[in-house]
Amino acid sequence: MSTENTEQFTSVEGSHGTAGSFKLLWRYVNGVPFMRWAFLPTLFCGALSAAGSQVFLWLCGTLAECSAANNCAPQALIAGVTLTPSLWALAVLALVLVVIRIVQWVVFESGGQLASQKFFERMVRSVGGVRTTFFDEYPSGKVINRFVKDADALRVYGPIRIGDTISSVVELVSVAIVISFASPIAAVIALPTFLFFVYVQRNIAPMLQHVMVLRSARFGEVLHRESDVIEGVRAFALYEQLPALAERLTGAVFRFMQMHFLRGTIEAWGRLLSDLGVALYGSIVLAAVYFGIHQGTLSVVLGVVIITAAFRLGTIFGWLTWSMGLLFETAGNARRVFEYIDLPSEESQEGVKPYTTDVPSEIQSGDISFLSYSMSYRSNTPVILNNLSVTIRGGSKVGLVGRTGAGKSSFVQSLFRMVYVRGGDIRYGHTSLLQMPIAQARALVAVVPQDPYLFEGTVRSNIDRLSECSDEVLLEALRKVQLSVDLNTKVLEGGSNLSLGERQLLCLARVIVSKRPVVVMDEPTSGVDTITDAIIQSVLRTALHDRTIITIAHRLETLARMDRIIELHDGAIMRDGEPADILPRLTPEELA
Repeated sequence: MSTENTEQFTSVEGSHGTAGSFKLLWRYVNGVPFMRWAFLPTLFCGALSAAGSQVFLWLCGTLAECSAANNCAPQALIAGVTLTPSLWALAVLALVLVVIRIVQWVVFESGGQLASQKFFERMVRSVGGVRTTFFDEYPSGKVINRFVKDADALRVYGPIRIGDTISSVVELVSVAIVISFASPIAAVIALPTFLFFVYVQRNIAPMLQHVMVLRSARFGEVLHRESDVIEGVRAFALYEQLPALAERLTGAVFRFMQMHFLRGTIEAWGRLLSDLGVALYGSIVLAAVYFGIHQGTLSVVLGVVIITAAFRLGTIFGWLTWSMGLLFETAGNARRVFEYIDLPSEESQEGVKPYTTDVPSEIQSGDISFLSYSMSYRSNTPVILNNLSVTIRGGSKVGLVGRTGAGKSSFVQSLFRMVYVRGGDIRYGHTSLLQMPIAQARALVAVVPQDPYLFEGTVRSNIDRLSECSDEVLLEALRKVQLSVDLNTKVLEGGSNLSLGERQLLCLARVIVSKRPVVVMDEPTSGVDTITDAIIQSVLRTALHDRTIITIAHRLETLARMDRIIELHDGAIMRDGEPADILPRLTPEELA
């Protein structure tokens, strides 16, 4: 079977290599004004801290010699600056170094963490504005993984890793300058040693970043399996498949832990190679110091400072190896965060040209007309509604029927502009729905779903989401749906503390308050008692009598109350007429 035409709904996580990692990191730093502003001061503080550490070691050695000779003369530092070694001078210098390091940490790392919160907000806005099919391609586990893991890692660890890498590089340069006083040979050999370190990191970094992406993907798999446990444990228990569920979760956790072991192995090999290079370089420096002191070209104090710096090379290279590896992981986090930030808006993925004409802010009520309209859910998937032409008179009550897959949901989603348009137009009155801002188009349509969803808050916040109406208006809406509840009554997420009928009536009150001219109802009376059913029908005849009602209906008694019935079949109109003409010819399958 050819895979060329098969449809892949779930996007595969890829590592993308490490190409452009530093460009991504610069975009990250440049995208946070605070970090961009603090970059040069942080570099300056790092240089002061590294140079001050070397001066501190030099003064310690000089002070030791002075104590032995009981004579501490002023010592020349640089550019004519002199300093008399003393315990007080060392204490002040140590305090200054501590303050510089704290300032560097607070300014760049802590401030950068606070400022990086904007990337999380940009991700939320970007994902909130994507096409609905995005959530078919990226299941909840992957989306949560990006928000919980990648965005948080970029926010918390990004500034720390960049700051640590800057400090390590500056300290390495400072130590190399000090070592160069031992011998020109030591200074020359420092370059190939550093190039060897770069070579090791260049080969290790892609592996670490690839492991990071694999680990993140494995973490997403763990989230999926935990969802199985939370949502599907009863089904597994019913079919006696609990061992299979446990095996799935255990396997996902094991594959996630494998990535940690692999990362540790790669880092250990990188450290070993770097340590070998540093050990070789340190041996050469020690030999240069020995011959310098022996020949009288180096003082003992300077020799001690150089040897101390050489011994610190191993620690610096080791820390730099660690921080560079983590820095490339941060680049991987940044890549995945920016992938979500750069998601195209749903308007750009609709398949229609952006609106170019001015659309009135107030759209007059009118008929809904599908004009030779064709749609699919993606640009590369089969057409669902094909060359559909139909007009629904404003203020009428229309029932949509048809077999499963006939196109009823596609018809409704087209009104909400959640699909890919292949051709034609949808007009509301004299205005094209496809040529107005998408928010304006959706503001024309209210919905009462079959399984109504309420938000955590109060009755008031659920009926009036934008807090635009007075209490009198809200209480009047509740009176019309015959629901006696206080506006401040608490509502749990999903409305779990309310019955299905109460949730349905609250959704209906929300529709009344919204005053949107078109109302879509997905068989709202299924699953409710006869009293609630009667209330809903009464509201349709009274409070919503002037609205255009489009109902996806599955029950004959609901259809009998409609002004018109449209039967869809394979994305086209099969029958269209009054209930008395259509109902006798409907089969049970067509009401499914």
